[in-house]
Order: sequence, then C-alpha cells, then structure tokens
Amino acid sequence: MNATLKLPSKEQERIKKLLLEEGFEEVQAKDALWALRKEGVKVVLYPSGTLLLQGKGAEETKDRLLELIQPVKEVVVGCDESGKGDVFGPLVLCCAVAKPEHYKKVLALNIRDCKRMSDEEVVKKFSQLKEFLDFRHILVEPSELNELYERHGNLNRILHLLYGELLGRLLKEHPEAEFRIDAYAKRSPFPRNVIFEPEGEKDPMVASASVCARALFLEWLRDRNLPKGSSREVMELARRLYRKDPEEAKRLLKTFFL
Repeated sequence: MNATLKLPSKEQERIKKLLLEEGFEEVQAKDALWALRKEGVKVVLYPSGTLLLQGKGAEETKDRLLELIQPVKEVVVGCDESGKGDVFGPLVLCCAVAKPEHYKKVLALNIRDCKRMSDEEVVKKFSQLKEFLDFRHILVEPSELNELYERHGNLNRILHLLYGELLGRLLKEHPEAEFRIDAYAKRSPFPRNVIFEPEGEKDPMVASASVCARALFLEWLRDRNLPKGSSREVMELARRLYRKDPEEAKRLLKTFFL
C-alpha cells in the first residue's frame, strides 16, 4: 500500500529528526533526499517535496505526519501561469488562496507542478482543490494578448502588468498573507512580501495555482477543439489558419509566435 503527501521544505529536516527519534532507521533509496524505514513502513522524500510512504501502515503514518507538520498561522497564496509557451489558446494567471485550516488538505493531495502531471490528473486535482481553496484568475484571450504584445513586445512585461493587477487585489484583502510566485524573470518586480523564486512549483500553493491555470487553459482549448503545445505540427496548423483568415487566427492563437 502506498500513500503520498507534500512535505514543505522548511519541515523536511524536522520531520526526519522526529521519525529518527521514534525508531526509524536510514536506508538507501535512488534519487531521494532521504529514506527511512521502521516495522514494514518505508518513508522516502524526493527533491520535489513528495513524501512517498510504502507498506501496510502507510495511510496511518501519513495521517500522523500531517498532524506533526506545523500549521500555518496566516493565509498562504501561491501564483503561477499557463499557456505562455502554447501557440493556441489564452494566457491564464492564477493565484491559489488557502486559509490556515485548509493548508494541510493541500499537502495531503500532494499537488505537483502541472508540467509533471497528465491532463486528466490536472483536471481531477483542480476539481478536488476547488472544494476548499479560493482561486483567483485572469484569462487573457489570444486577441487581447496579441494586442498587449504589440504594445509591450515582451511576455514578461505583460506578466508584470497582469500579476500586478491580480496581486494588487489580493494584497489588500490579505495584507498579512505569505505570497509566492514561480519566477519567470531574473528580478522580481513585486514588493518584498511577495516571494519570487525559481522552481516555485515545489511549493504546494504555487503548484496548486499551476493546476488551476492549466485546467482553465485546457478547458479553453477543449471547447474549441484546438491542440496544445508548440510542436512543428501545431505551428504548421497555426500558419495555415493565419494564411486563410488572419483575423480569426488572432482570436485563436498567439500570432507573435509565427
């Protein structure tokens, strides 16, 4: 029997120490940060923050570890975007907002970066997260995004503007919250209370935001029967549509990719 949860980086060494004090012993596991075993239960932590529990008592151990993880005292917010590298479809920015009493529910679902999940898993996880998280998002239709690109000439500048709008509202609502964004540029354009870091999806709230953004993006594509990605086949389809009807193409795809 297997179980998983997301272990926040600040808790990883503390939880390991507590388990060792309870009689767990260190063992080897490929690609793991650490692995422990006791009485048929094996606990393995991976660099992604995923904690894999194996053995007959896996679920019980998971429940106990969730109790050991220190609760958060304030609202926590993670933000991410989707569609930036896809030829067809909108740009979707999302912030996931968790009240303190809901944070461990996110950990229990072991939310990962959506790029490491199948489309089906993204949709399923989003459905589960919507039951207790507050999601705020901005969906920029291709036609509007193409106009923004003509004015600003750079996707990062557009993201600065859109995140500024999204975060501006949330910072007023939750001034004491912890905010995290997956870094899309070398320097942060945001206030100091917004953590802007590479590989931000390792944080469970940023990963939750990535799931929300991707699910909304996939829904937009599915409703129009359009492909994702930027493969050669996708690019060829986009060019054909643009040659046939440029105005219609501007409503369906990012013409600055052509």
